[in-house]
Amino acid sequence: MFRASRLRVHTCKIVLVTSLVWFVMDVAVIMYYSDCTTGSGWGCGRAEAVSIRDSHADHHKGRAIRNHHSDNEDVDLTGWHLDYPPGELKRWVSKPTVPEQPGLPGEMGKPVRTPPEQEAVMKEKFKLNQFNLLASDSISLNRSLPDVRLEGCKTKMYPPLMPTTSIVIVFHNEAWSTLLRTVWSIIQRSPRALLQEILLVDDASER
Repeated sequence: MFRASRLRVHTCKIVLVTSLVWFVMDVAVIMYYSDCTTGSGWGCGRAEAVSIRDSHADHHKGRAIRNHHSDNEDVDLTGWHLDYPPGELKRWVSKPTVPEQPGLPGEMGKPVRTPPEQEAVMKEKFKLNQFNLLASDSISLNRSLPDVRLEGCKTKMYPPLMPTTSIVIVFHNEAWSTLLRTVWSIIQRSPRALLQEILLVDDASER
């Protein structure tokens, strides 16, 4: 009996020590790869040093792109790391914020309240996609949203010339209101010069 009790104690100690070691390792990995936008993550200083070194190396490359730009404007690209040929880069401007339409459902991300008389319809539609489809259908495709970015993301600077991009959306039995709102949100909020295409991929929808 005494031997079995000692064995259980040793087993508990081993489990506790092993769990503690894994916990410390997880914390170390998370801190090492944490976001550097605010400069608080481990290795951010090193990344900053590499960025500074790259900026000096790309100084003459930036001048070459300025000299060959189609509209002959003096664009200062010094300090930006450029991996694309000049012909593939586009000048872009930020899209204006979608204005709020007070009183409409879902504006600025506010919750939509279902009237009591529509509870039965809401529950029936809920079976289709496992969310409040009735509320989704009542929200405008061009609804306004709050800016939920981190402060470090809001102040992040981007090069004046950027490559275009394609956006791929894969869906399966998706509700039309959410899918169309996603597409419209991309169109309304993405710089037009950088949006090459939007590809919708239907992954074997059954309806």
